Amino acid sequence: MLSKKDIRPVLNLDATSKTESFQNKTLRPILKLQHSIILLMFKNWSNKHKINLFTITPDKFTGLLETSFSKNTAVKNQLLGVVIGQFTSDEYVIYEKEASEYNKRIFTMIKQRLVDSLEELKSQN
Repeated sequence: MLSKKDIRPVLNLDATSKTESFQNKTLRPILKLQHSIILLMFKNWSNKHKINLFTITPDKFTGLLETSFSKNTAVKNQLLGVVIGQFTSDEYVIYEKEASEYNKRIFTMIKQRLVDSLEELKSQN
């Protein structure tokens, strides 16, 4: 049987600290694995809030992400769930010790993924 770690993409990234190591060995592969679901979740959220992604500029989109992540706890919690749900028990223990720091890193990486995927979001039906 495959483990959660077995299905993640392998990324060969260097790290200089424990926090950076967890980010590169756990968080980044999970975000890459969950990329399509993150896009679908954000697309669904933007449709519910009548946000027209077809006409939005990259700068306005970045501002929209900042606002939606700072004010909308529901979308933040859903996105965190998509990531945390892929942790092993050992990874969760590591995450829990510095959850605030890791959450900041998770949202920074998700925001960057969404900005980099704006054209992909626009092309989805």
